[in-house]
Amino acid sequence: MSRLPRMLLLVLIGVFLSTPMLPAAERVTLGPDAWDEYLPQGKEVDCIYGDLVLRNDRIVAVVAQPIAERNANMTVRHVGGAVIDLTRRDRQSDQLSAFYPGGESMAWRSANVDGDQGTNAEKQTAKSVSLVCRAEGAEGKPAAEVRYTLADGWDWLLVETTYTNRTDAPLTVTLVDEMRADGSFEKVADGDVPLFWVYDKWFEQAYGLVAEKHTPQSKSGTHKSTMQYARDGSVQVTLKPGEHHTLARRLFPAATLLEVRAIANDLAGAEQRPFELKVKDSAGRALAAVDVEVRQNDDKTYAHGRTDSEGRLRFKLPAGDFVAKIIAPANGSQTVELKESAVAVELPEAGTVAARITDEDGQALPCKVQFLGREGTPDPDFGHQTGEWAIHSVRYSEHGRFSQSLPPGKYQAIVSHGPEYDAAFVDLEVQRGVVAPLEAVLVRSVRTAGWISADFHSHSSPSGDNTSSQLGRVLNLLCEHIEFAPCTEHNRLSTYEPHLARLHARERMATCTGIELTDSPGDVNHHNAFPLVRKPHTQDHGAPLSDADMEVKIERLALWDGGSEKLVQQNHPDIGHLFFDKDADGKPDGGFSKAFGYMDVIEVHPPHMIFQPAIVSGATVHNNTIFNWLQLLNQGYRLPGVVNTDAHYNFHGSGFLRIYLESETDDPAKIETLDMVHAAEHGHMVMTSGPYLEVHVAGEDAGKKVDGTVGDDLSIPGGKAALQVRVQCPNWFDIDRVQVFLNGRPESSLNFTRTTTPERFTGGTVKFEQELPLALSGDTHVIVVAAAEKSTLGPVMGPDHAKDMPIAVSNPIYIDVDGNGFRANGDTLGAPLPVMAGKAAK
Repeated sequence: MSRLPRMLLLVLIGVFLSTPMLPAAERVTLGPDAWDEYLPQGKEVDCIYGDLVLRNDRIVAVVAQPIAERNANMTVRHVGGAVIDLTRRDRQSDQLSAFYPGGESMAWRSANVDGDQGTNAEKQTAKSVSLVCRAEGAEGKPAAEVRYTLADGWDWLLVETTYTNRTDAPLTVTLVDEMRADGSFEKVADGDVPLFWVYDKWFEQAYGLVAEKHTPQSKSGTHKSTMQYARDGSVQVTLKPGEHHTLARRLFPAATLLEVRAIANDLAGAEQRPFELKVKDSAGRALAAVDVEVRQNDDKTYAHGRTDSEGRLRFKLPAGDFVAKIIAPANGSQTVELKESAVAVELPEAGTVAARITDEDGQALPCKVQFLGREGTPDPDFGHQTGEWAIHSVRYSEHGRFSQSLPPGKYQAIVSHGPEYDAAFVDLEVQRGVVAPLEAVLVRSVRTAGWISADFHSHSSPSGDNTSSQLGRVLNLLCEHIEFAPCTEHNRLSTYEPHLARLHARERMATCTGIELTDSPGDVNHHNAFPLVRKPHTQDHGAPLSDADMEVKIERLALWDGGSEKLVQQNHPDIGHLFFDKDADGKPDGGFSKAFGYMDVIEVHPPHMIFQPAIVSGATVHNNTIFNWLQLLNQGYRLPGVVNTDAHYNFHGSGFLRIYLESETDDPAKIETLDMVHAAEHGHMVMTSGPYLEVHVAGEDAGKKVDGTVGDDLSIPGGKAALQVRVQCPNWFDIDRVQVFLNGRPESSLNFTRTTTPERFTGGTVKFEQELPLALSGDTHVIVVAAAEKSTLGPVMGPDHAKDMPIAVSNPIYIDVDGNGFRANGDTLGAPLPVMAGKAAK
């Protein structure tokens, strides 16, 4: 080859490599080959294999495969053909639960691509791509199709719904959409809204919608927003036979409400000027997550946003006079006129707390730190209760090190790691530009050898009834020193494993996949189960279907995964309804008897109600779950009791209740899930809001010593035994009463208080350590309660639980006195056996 052609070839190659690729939009059916590349990111991502992705250079949208019974989660249902995930590609934070074109009741089916009939191709690339879903018409109901179109360069998804009257009579159609955007979203005011919007500043995601030739009329609740579309003053159109009507709107994601406004203005053809706001402090540090409120004519709020990690906020504004109010709680605020395109704002320095929290050996320790204002300083508010590391006045840290900006003032920092550790109470004075060290050593004062702490019941966003970050839930559990926690989302199999890996905390908390299988009525038809086999990329990750027939549902759950071994927990029951009054008519009928054999444990919280017997007013019985549980035990139901938080939010959500299970290992990294199942099934558990209670019984059988702990069966002929009770508490709460219950009745001779028997109590970590004689005349189940009747948990557990009673309740030890095996005595404890709560007992 001559020198000239070789040089020409090199030039042509260089031109080719330097030429940008032609723009292309993509449509992809999610499957194994497309999953990693096309899966959007965000707290509310709900897509699975078979769902359809429309993606360009700006945004990514997921349309749920248009089939019957496609549900995003427990409460976001019937999403076939709806948009379930939507976010910008450069700042992915999907927070959309669902956008339902035509409303949730539309049954979208038979997806086609770009008008082609039949099955979707695996992937399509073009300058513009479309997806069409259809809904069949019926008598009195039009046929409909929704077309989603995305072209490269668009910031929006074009959604066109066409209604066609294929009947022989006129039809009236209401033009409507629905959107589920839950939790921490701010929403546009109800009424006529040329631009519909919702904005979640905490997770940096906003959505906007504008309609062509129609004006949305918006009405929003906590969860759902409904948009009806008015044209010529009416939200209804009447179609003659053969006529059709098309409603077109553009749906778009953005990082801020300012960006939503800018996209809407672009769509309207309005001229706009670009602005870049940069916020730093007086030391030159960029300030992230600073609120910027843009006002028009200095009085009317136009829109708002937050600065990014570099302290910048870019936006566009139409013609007019605007000012921006910059608000950083730790740094102060400032208002600036928006005249120049580049605006630099300098705020005073914040104060900073630099935390280093360790255990006694100097090792990193997960912790919860509350910052409470004192001497007139208000409590700080770092973020929403659905968040992660910084929530209201709390900072979580998986390794005990963090820096937190605070406004100047005086604070008390309460540093804790659950009730096995003493808490540290540190007074701080925060000054601008000064780093205040927060160093604390948390002493593990309570010793729990052979027992581990657990919470069998908590929730986060995949459950569908809340939008709390699941990462935040795991942080909350870790920082409260929960050592075993199955993942129990509503009606979905999920896992905490990725979060534990991200936090480098797999050795600190054992977990497994579980579920809360949920249906109505809530007082009998909620059940947790674990472990279960998760099947990723499938609807509900392979969870069993729920059922309104509780007995059918619990059997299905218990036999799931081929009848594999698992724990089935009855959640927050009305025991009268469950065991004695199936039809809830106030008359005993045997309850849901077919379900009893599938229940392994039963929730009985709140535990402090054990001191309050059932209230009988005439013919009405007001049920008390833990008292009713004592009645059940006396009827021969051997159901161990558990208490759990059922936490849904991350501000002190986990930790205020827990159970201790007997365990062969104290190392969470070595915990085997089935060992926890077996311990729970056998009642080797103590329920507590904090105190650590140990209970043992020792006696003799035919000259041989026997002893056991909670959940055990012991044969002690003659009933002479020694009951050993030991209670430990950290430095932040106390107990002042120990009460022994025999067959569900508080035994007056075994009731000890700091007032009446002060010599029995001590003032250190060990609050009570006594051997108590038992003289039993018949078969007896023994339960021990340790409680504080004259004090509370205090502020460590947050404002919602500061006034809770410190209390621990053991599961029963069953003692056979007559040598014929343990037999329940049938005592109803002075009250009728319960029926449906508040109904007449007859």
